[in-house]
Amino acid sequence: MQAVLKNSGLKITIQRCKLLEYLTQVDEQHLTVENIYQGLNAQGETIGLNTVYRIMAHFEQAGLVVRRLFESESAIYELNNKPRHDHLICLTCGKLIEFIDPLIDLRLGLAAEHHGMSIHHHSLNMYGHCFDCQKILENQSAIYKSQLSDKSSK
Repeated sequence: MQAVLKNSGLKITIQRCKLLEYLTQVDEQHLTVENIYQGLNAQGETIGLNTVYRIMAHFEQAGLVVRRLFESESAIYELNNKPRHDHLICLTCGKLIEFIDPLIDLRLGLAAEHHGMSIHHHSLNMYGHCFDCQKILENQSAIYKSQLSDKSSK
């Protein structure tokens, strides 16, 4: 962890090392500052919420993490150690799916080229309902229609 911090131009502190170690070891890859704070404290680390906010801001500036804003009110952070990817987000349960599609990248590159734009970065988030939530919504709709039908036939 110390080498990663040093190579990123960040001062090496125990709290930064522990936070970076936590981010690399946790299963969930999309975390709020509050998630990180709670996770560290659950492991017995004594670190303040404001300190986590500060460290994550430094990590973002150094390029170690990417900060994303989805439909939720809180920023979501993920380590910047994966290939560029896009997201599918379920509006019902919040499920977040990462995907890579070379055709999307190609089309975005062509669009930028057509308009004379040099792309620094982009973010593509698509919102809808995951398979499980679609089934639940369909069942709820069927029940509602059945109830309406029963009322109208009386």
